[in-house]
Amino acid sequence: MTTPTYPPARYAWYTLGVICFGYVFAFVDRQIVGLLAPDIQKDFSLNDTQMGLLQGIAFAIFYTIFGIPLGWFADRFNRKWLLTAGMTVWSVMTAACGLAPGFMPLFIMRMGVGVGESTLNPCASSLISDYFAPAKRPRAFGFYVMSTAFAGVTSSLVGGTVIASMRGLEFVTIPLVGAVKPWQASMIVVGLLGLIPALMLALTVREPTRLGLAAANKGRATWPETRAFLWANKKSLGLFLVSASLMILEIYGGAYWHPSLFIRVYGWTASEVAFNYLAISGTIGIFSAYTSGTITNYFKKRGMGEGVWMTAMFGVVGCTIFGALGTMMPTAELALPLLLLKSVFINYPSAAAMTAINELTPNEHRGLTTALYVVLTGLIAQGLGPLSVGMTTDFVFGDPKMIGFSTGAVVIVTGVLAFLCLIWSRAAYRTALNNVTWEQPAVVKMGAGA
Repeated sequence: MTTPTYPPARYAWYTLGVICFGYVFAFVDRQIVGLLAPDIQKDFSLNDTQMGLLQGIAFAIFYTIFGIPLGWFADRFNRKWLLTAGMTVWSVMTAACGLAPGFMPLFIMRMGVGVGESTLNPCASSLISDYFAPAKRPRAFGFYVMSTAFAGVTSSLVGGTVIASMRGLEFVTIPLVGAVKPWQASMIVVGLLGLIPALMLALTVREPTRLGLAAANKGRATWPETRAFLWANKKSLGLFLVSASLMILEIYGGAYWHPSLFIRVYGWTASEVAFNYLAISGTIGIFSAYTSGTITNYFKKRGMGEGVWMTAMFGVVGCTIFGALGTMMPTAELALPLLLLKSVFINYPSAAAMTAINELTPNEHRGLTTALYVVLTGLIAQGLGPLSVGMTTDFVFGDPKMIGFSTGAVVIVTGVLAFLCLIWSRAAYRTALNNVTWEQPAVVKMGAGA
């Protein structure tokens, strides 16, 4: 067989940059709710459980429900246009969140954000696999996950600046909208800015030809074939993705509630949290995402094929130890360095999961497999992460000041479970990796479908 032809490296990295630009705004849409949580809770008189529902379940319900059919579409239709539509929907719905008059309308708008973002991972995962050869994918997926760290820095700096500049103001006037609260203005501006990467994707990116097909003669798998593939890899890939989802649960729980920890327990202001914690941790997260691919390739070059598994294990151990200790410290001076150390490992699980999907899955199954992973991260991670911390505070400790211990308890439970799942999956992962045969299709050219 001949070696497949991938798009030129410069264009591949440009396309990845556009996708990541959109991912930045997707993540900003999620994180900014946590930064604005105190103001939202005050205006709408919400408790921590209700806020956890807004931050988690409201987004996760439709993010997961639509993830499966949209993953199926990503395996069969033009991924560029599907992702463009998704970017447009989540941006418009984020802006609409700023106009919501109460809890239920805001809950519904957050559902709409989830619908749009459910296109992201299935389309991005499939597109990246067709733009980058297998040897380059760990670095490419590390860069993709790095977008969340860039987003963390962006939302922290922008959000912190906006909050600081509007301190003392009761209303902000926006053209065509009128007078709104400062937190509402932030949501509207962030949402509208998200339309920029959607336009870039629509106007400058081409749909690539699908590579890495196990069924190259037809290019589309039937449902029985996909079901058989998933069942055969329930341990090698399934347990690996469950482990990653458990870690992402505690990461999301921390991302949404760490600001409240510093504000409630340590007496910081929202702008101090943005500049002194979130911006720094986000910058470290960029390093985390970049080094995830380096670690994977380091082990692979030394004959350990399951280098992705090693990267995931580093992430599980690091996030669990530093994440649990950091949230239960008596002072901000002790908590801050531990939580920043957690940021060193924070992107390893998600980068490893995305690489693992593409490493073990032929092209015709990648969109749906990624969508199933999105279901796990949606229902388990994003849905239960913020909610589990909020409910633990309300119903276990019964004291808002115990938010740090609530977060730490969730970290310990999920970290131990993730560690056990990963240990159980290692031998099966190695076997499945040795059975990969589909990375040598016939030479193909760029698709014409733009």
